[in-house]
Amino acid sequence: MESTLYKITKSKNYSGIFFGPYTFVYGIGVLISIIIYEYLEKRVKIKNKFLKIIMYFLLFTIVLSFIEFIGGHLLHFIFHVDLWNYSNHHDSLGKYICVTNSLIWGVLGTLNIYLVYPKIKKLLKKLPNIYTYLLLIAFSFDFFLTIMLKVVLKS
Repeated sequence: MESTLYKITKSKNYSGIFFGPYTFVYGIGVLISIIIYEYLEKRVKIKNKFLKIIMYFLLFTIVLSFIEFIGGHLLHFIFHVDLWNYSNHHDSLGKYICVTNSLIWGVLGTLNIYLVYPKIKKLLKKLPNIYTYLLLIAFSFDFFLTIMLKVVLKS
């Protein structure tokens, strides 16, 4: 959403490395959240709904913050850019993590699996596979273009 908003408003802000309207770190975070959720739902039986929500919140706070940490370092190492820097935040834990954002990731991860993911899951079952393939082709093209223009040709 952030990347799309920036592109629509022609803002100079930039939340990703790709040319398309998506941010890789967010996508990875959503996918890993869903994988964790699906895995735990099959194996961990917690009957108390409140405890289950707290468990997911804490788990997503840690996991998504770790993804942000790794993503920040990879972007810096591969593309020589810092798309975010929390050094000036009072609650920063280095350059790429701050407690406030970590808590927000926990909330967003939890909201995703309880509110967004069930609706997306139903929608995906109704869509023909061709849409998946088209999106995969578009993303692959963007990925290839990004690597070529931002890494290989700049070297």
